[in-house]
Amino acid sequence: MSDELSSYFNDIVNNVNFHIKNFVKSNVRTLEEASFHLFTAGGKRLRPLILVSSSDLIGGDRQRAYKAAAAVEILHNFTLVHDDIMDRDYLRRGLPTVHVKWGEPMAILAGDYLHAKAFEALNEALKGLDGDTFYKAFSIFINSIEIISEGQAMDMSFENRVDVTEEEYVQMIKGKTAMLFSCSAALGGIINKASDDIIKNLIEYGLNLGISFQIVDDILGIIGDEKELGKPVYSDIREGKKTILVIKTLSEAKDDEKKILVSTLGNREAKKDDLERASEIIRKYSLQYAYNLARKYSDLALEHLRKIPVYNETAEKALKYLAQFTIERRK
Repeated sequence: MSDELSSYFNDIVNNVNFHIKNFVKSNVRTLEEASFHLFTAGGKRLRPLILVSSSDLIGGDRQRAYKAAAAVEILHNFTLVHDDIMDRDYLRRGLPTVHVKWGEPMAILAGDYLHAKAFEALNEALKGLDGDTFYKAFSIFINSIEIISEGQAMDMSFENRVDVTEEEYVQMIKGKTAMLFSCSAALGGIINKASDDIIKNLIEYGLNLGISFQIVDDILGIIGDEKELGKPVYSDIREGKKTILVIKTLSEAKDDEKKILVSTLGNREAKKDDLERASEIIRKYSLQYAYNLARKYSDLALEHLRKIPVYNETAEKALKYLAQFTIERRK
C-alpha cells in the first residue's frame, strides 16, 4: 500500500473509531463493555472505508460520511455478536467472543443494543437532510438487515444438506456478507444526494466486492493461519458450512474422498487429524476454482466503479485497492 493510501485509510479509521466510541456508550457499565468488546480488537473497518471512500469519490460531506460509516460498522458488529452465539465460536479477532466472556444473555443484549445504536448513528448522519434522502438511506439500511438475516438463515439451513448448489451459495453470501458492503457503498452516495445512476453503480460495486470478500474468507477458513485469522481454523468444516470450496469438492472428488469429507462436515467432535484430512481434500479439488471465482466478482466490482464520474482520485485509488486487497489478504 502506498503512503498516500495508508494515510488516507488511517484518517478514515481514526475518525470513524472516534464516532463509534461516542455512540456505543451506556449507563450500564457491563452492557457498554460487552457491546464495545469486539471494537477493542481492531478489525479492518472495510465497510467504513468503502462508505467514506464512496462519499469522497463524488465529493461528499466527510462528517456525515463518518457518522454513516460508524452506523454500518456498529451494525456489522451486532451481527458478529449474534453470529458467534449461533456458531458457538469462542474466538473473534483473537479475543474471547462476547458470549464466552459475559454469557449468552448479556451477549444477546449487547447485540440488541448495538442494533439500536446503529440506527442512532445513521439518524445523526442524516440530520438536516430532506425527507426523501432520509427515506432512501433508512430503506437500504433496513433492507440490508432483513437480507442479512435471510442470508444467515440460509447458511444455517445448508448445514444439514449435501446438495447445496453454487447458485444457492452465491445467493446466501449476497445476503450474509455482500449486502452490507453494498449498503455501505450506496450510503456514500445517498447521503450526498448522488444521482440514481451513481447509486446503482455503487450498489453493484459493493455487492460484487462483498461476494469476493466472502469467498476469500471461506478460503482462509481452510488454509489460513489461526493466529492471523483470530478465530479457529477449520471451524467451517466442524460446523458443516457449505462453502463454495465444499460444494465444488463434493461435485468433483472421488467416492472415498467424499465419504471422508461428508463424515467430517458438521462433526463437532472431529479430531484435528480428521479436519486436516478433510482440508487436504478440499484444497485438492476447489482451492484454485474458489480463487478464480473471487477474482471474477472483484473484477465485476471494478467494472461498476469505472462507470462512476471521479471527483476525488485518491478515493478512486482507495476503492480499487480494496477490490485488490480482498483477493490478496491473508486474514
